[in-house]
Amino acid sequence: MQQKWKLPYGKTFLELSLDGTNSVQVLEPSVPVPDRTQEEIVKKALEEPVSSPGLKELTKEVKKIVIITNDNTRPMPSKITIPMIIDSFFYPETYYDITILIACGLHRKMTREEMAEQYGEEICKKYKIVNHDAKDEAQLAYLGKLSTGNEMWVNRLVADADLVISEGFIESHFCVGFSGGRKSILPGVSGQKTIMYNHRPENIASPYAVGANLEHNPMHLECMEAAKAAKLTFILNVALNKEKRIIEAFAGDPFEAHAKGCAYVKEQMKVPVHQTDIVITTNSGYPLDRNLYQTVKGIDTAAVVAKEGGSIIVAAECRDGVGHAAFSDLMQSCGTKEELFRKMSAPPSMIDKWQAQILARTLVRNKVILVSEGVDQKTAESMFLYHADNMEEALKLAFRMQGEDASVSIMPEGPVVIPVVK
Repeated sequence: MQQKWKLPYGKTFLELSLDGTNSVQVLEPSVPVPDRTQEEIVKKALEEPVSSPGLKELTKEVKKIVIITNDNTRPMPSKITIPMIIDSFFYPETYYDITILIACGLHRKMTREEMAEQYGEEICKKYKIVNHDAKDEAQLAYLGKLSTGNEMWVNRLVADADLVISEGFIESHFCVGFSGGRKSILPGVSGQKTIMYNHRPENIASPYAVGANLEHNPMHLECMEAAKAAKLTFILNVALNKEKRIIEAFAGDPFEAHAKGCAYVKEQMKVPVHQTDIVITTNSGYPLDRNLYQTVKGIDTAAVVAKEGGSIIVAAECRDGVGHAAFSDLMQSCGTKEELFRKMSAPPSMIDKWQAQILARTLVRNKVILVSEGVDQKTAESMFLYHADNMEEALKLAFRMQGEDASVSIMPEGPVVIPVVK
């Protein structure tokens, strides 16, 4: 008897079929179905902020407001959230000098067309939208040194604002513990030097810098300090289901509201697992799988479930190809994956070295098969990945590697899941 699943892939799905002879573990969180609309969920969060005055109170005596938002590598439903944030202000929106600042970190700038897709044409026409450029020193202001020794450089718009608000969505993040909250500041709108220090190899190598963990996480703790230095005052963070729809929202104090959101996401998304020979996963479809650089997150999550020496199949469209030239160059800079892991795990810090370090950590332990139209076989193999044109081909290769009686795990939503090994 054939078993069938649908795996998110770009804006569509790939079909996965397995016969009934193999032991299959399906890892999907039991996410509740909300009894409220997305707008009702956000409205309640904004009206009942965590440990903070509401936006009506916070905007009484300010003029210059910066709203930090995600770029298009995140499925943030900004078309809903940004208007609701602004509607919560004390005065009509025309009273304020409002800038929407895109937290690009070290990602590329968004185009005007991409902004319209992400935020909606109405928002693009009504408000000033600015791409943060971490490499442009003219955009940056210096806020002094953090306790870690990191020099805190942040976008000047943030430093000059009367009120700094951020929005984001919360999911497990493979080195900062969870996305959202303080991450809007660092790496979101920080300078390149500040980001590089935070993402240095020794931080990435910390046993605490892993998905769904904030305790003793050096990257998270430094991001918290950076957010305080930048005077981030209010956040709106959301939790999403697999359809990228809002299931819960958390607004208010940047640290307490975020902590509450992280606890909620961890509870909803954690799944008990046992390790298997083969793990089949995705990067949760578009926009998260728009390039290989982002797909490292799905691979890293799958590595928790794969046995040592096991095979990981990851389906990711990668419509933008590898996505980051520096990451591509680093991944192709060594003769073996063992050498790659050694070099990526050692100083100095370099742009995108952290992503190469995390991927190399998996590659020395597991065989990774990429199913993708956007990254060809030659490119994949130059980065120590196997390549398959479709799921059927990938499955044949994985079973050749692991044996026909191999145990199998399927993680349709990739990095959204928080696997907890029994």
